[in-house]
Amino acid sequence: MMNILPLRADVRNSGRPRALCKPCMLASAAVAQPAVIALPLRSSLSALLVLSSIMVSALPAQARRYVFDQRRTEVTFTYKMLYATQRGRFTTVSGTLDFDEAAPEKSTITASIVAASLATGEPIVDSELKGSGFFSVDTSPVIAFKSLAVRAISASEAAVSGEITINGVTKPVTLNVLLVPHDDPALKYDVGARKFVATTRIQRSAFNMTKYQSLVDDDVDLHIAAILRPL
Repeated sequence: MMNILPLRADVRNSGRPRALCKPCMLASAAVAQPAVIALPLRSSLSALLVLSSIMVSALPAQARRYVFDQRRTEVTFTYKMLYATQRGRFTTVSGTLDFDEAAPEKSTITASIVAASLATGEPIVDSELKGSGFFSVDTSPVIAFKSLAVRAISASEAAVSGEITINGVTKPVTLNVLLVPHDDPALKYDVGARKFVATTRIQRSAFNMTKYQSLVDDDVDLHIAAILRPL
């Protein structure tokens, strides 16, 4: 038997109240409900999309991370001994560069050099430089650099201020950095790779490297030629 609900007034066809069956009312509600829900849902989705696009556009451009190509990064140093220029190099170097092309002053760089990788081509000189009068590689195995500030000089040049640790002593230092163009032959087959050359001068006495002061100059020039690959 069909369940008849209480009478209600329906004046669309007549002035007299009529009875409505329960299934009819349920069907009417089911048809009407989506229209009530759909409008707020569409409005919410639209607002969410607009808000998301605003948030994305407001995000700052992020720096891209590069790592040193150890096989093709070279760190060399020169100094004078009795007016003759002497040369050496470090063969094990690692580090990262977070480079923000749109805002180079926000870039950061860190580098680590294995002190025992020092090589001059002369075993006697190598042994002397690795000893306690110079780099003290047994007690200070790592030469480290980290940047603190970058000042752009031009589109390809920058002064990078930071701290360098040698022989267990940390001192401020400024690197003069040249960013090499993409068309450099060294980058021909390295898609996305970058190259930079950095130079600076330190005084070895500031790092407690004081042996043979009457024979070896205090100034030491550092030269870094680095190939970096994007992560």
